[in-house]
Amino acid sequence: MTVRTKKKSGKRAGYRTHGWGIVRTHRGSGMRGGVGKSGPKSRHWIQTIKGYRPPIGKHGFIRPRESIRRNNIINVSHLEAMVISLERDSMITKKGAKYEVNLTELGYTKLLAQGEVNTAMNIVVAEASERAIKKIESAGGKVKISDSN
Repeated sequence: MTVRTKKKSGKRAGYRTHGWGIVRTHRGSGMRGGVGKSGPKSRHWIQTIKGYRPPIGKHGFIRPRESIRRNNIINVSHLEAMVISLERDSMITKKGAKYEVNLTELGYTKLLAQGEVNTAMNIVVAEASERAIKKIESAGGKVKISDSN
């Protein structure tokens, strides 16, 4: 005996919900209020106030990367320790008893005063602390502040 059944493929093809009740059902998450970070104000409120879920809304401020200025700093003691190897690599020159050091060409932007210095150096740098300038001058050198950053 032949059983005549209608094809199921065309069932409710023109309907908005396709036979699954309200619109949000049958979209992968069923009726459970979503997955992930969805529903922190309604369904997952207890988890939100206990701190198990991320807080609601936007918090804080992120500065644009263009406005962030990073200083590449060096201390006078580290510079003095590097003098011999820099001279050997022809990155600095020696004129008489003084070394000519251009820290901007070496990639440094600021000179700080940590440590002691005994070597006379003429230094060109974008920025320098007052104590660093005094230490270099007491050792018999000079610090020139360049305008290019």
